[in-house]
Amino acid sequence: MKKSDLLMILEKKFEYLPKREVERTLEKILQFFSSNLSKGNRIEIRDFGTFSTRLRKSRTGRNPSTGEEITINEKFLIHFVPGKKLKNMVNEK
Repeated sequence: MKKSDLLMILEKKFEYLPKREVERTLEKILQFFSSNLSKGNRIEIRDFGTFSTRLRKSRTGRNPSTGEEITINEKFLIHFVPGKKLKNMVNEK
């Protein structure tokens, strides 16, 4: 599902709200998530899951085209752990 698909679904569900307001609200939510994750904060949504960041340490890798060894710097990754209710919903199908 793309962001535009999500917007269309939300616009239909909340048809009493102006489309611009639905779009602005979604943008604010995504911006809030991004901002908090970039600060290293954890986001927990009950029954859905938890978003957090994890540090991947630097390591040695290889350039696939030349085979040359390169150093890959450390970086933060976003980690998601689904909640119990979400796991159950997915596995019901």
